[in-house]
Amino acid sequence: MVIKVNINKDIEQRFREKAMRKYGYKKGALQKATEDALKNWDNFHSDKLPKVDDPFKLVRGMLRHLKGKKTSVQLQHETKYLWK
Repeated sequence: MVIKVNINKDIEQRFREKAMRKYGYKKGALQKATEDALKNWDNFHSDKLPKVDDPFKLVRGMLRHLKGKKTSVQLQHETKYLWK
C-alpha cells in the first residue's frame, strides 16, 4: 500500500537521518522506520479512541443543511471545518 503525505522539511530530514542510523544506509530503511512509527502511533492512540463499527454513520447527514446550496467542491471545502 502507498500512503503519500506532505510533512515539514525539518521533520522529514530528522526522520530520514534517524531511519538511516537505525536501519542502515540501504534500500527499505525508510519504509521500516515509517512502519515502526505508524505502529507506535497506533499503539499509543488505540486505547484513547472509541471503537467505531461503521465510520460512515459518523458523518452521514453532517452536511445536510448545505444540500442544494453549494456545489460538491464547495462541500468538500466545508468538511475541513467540521473536524477542528
